Amino acid sequence: MLVFVDESEWPRPKDPAGFTVWAAIAIHPNRSREFFREVFNLERKFWKVIEPYEFEIKGRLLLSKKGVTSPKKREFCEELVSLCKLNGVKAFAVGLKNADTLEMWELADPIIYRAYSRLLERIEAMMVEDYPGDMAIVALDSQDEGTDTKRARVFGNFLYGNTQGRSLTHIVETPFFVSSKVTLGIQIADLVAYVLAQQNQGRTDISDVGDRIRELEWRSSSVHQEFPKRGFRFENLQKSPDSNDDSGLDLSSQEISDRSSEPGFR
Repeated sequence: MLVFVDESEWPRPKDPAGFTVWAAIAIHPNRSREFFREVFNLERKFWKVIEPYEFEIKGRLLLSKKGVTSPKKREFCEELVSLCKLNGVKAFAVGLKNADTLEMWELADPIIYRAYSRLLERIEAMMVEDYPGDMAIVALDSQDEGTDTKRARVFGNFLYGNTQGRSLTHIVETPFFVSSKVTLGIQIADLVAYVLAQQNQGRTDISDVGDRIRELEWRSSSVHQEFPKRGFRFENLQKSPDSNDDSGLDLSSQEISDRSSEPGFR
């Protein structure tokens, strides 16, 4: 299984009162080549590109408060998410309030460690239930040598140095670092992370795309659990004053209460 991970923090630069979402999309290698070919064809249709790397999918460029006013950009995002659903792409996401990681001061990169642990536990659950004979290969967005080294260490520290991490036997222990400019999987993960982060901060003008993204969330099909495991976990969200029962924020808040009773999940 191919798993692509990216993050979106808001506001930028990072604020202790802000909120960061790490998102992952998973696609089986048997479907990935055709899927990414279809994504490129979609880019050609909307943006008239000739080469696969001429257009980069970025959530903040497509669905910022200014970008979302463009019908063309909205339609592109909606068709992209529909393509994901048709090709069996599953989404995972972890949202953390930046200040909440200060309690883990003994770790060099506490928020990264916490995010990776939450994500990998959920990816492992999918692998055990749906692909027990396969392994998940995780690709991360490459930054620079120093940052990549730190993140590889955090990744390994969880899998090797944590009791819960050592129980995750369906995840390849070394992440691969790739360029987001040429890797569509990372770009789509960026879009997912951006939309969920913005919704979790109270935006309601992207609910059409956000609702479609939430349909990609992996959910356990087990009938033996009162609270089946799911792919999203958002912590400590505040309900928006103008939100309603159909808003992304309310849904996320409900998900938080659901997660509190998930067996084996943190």
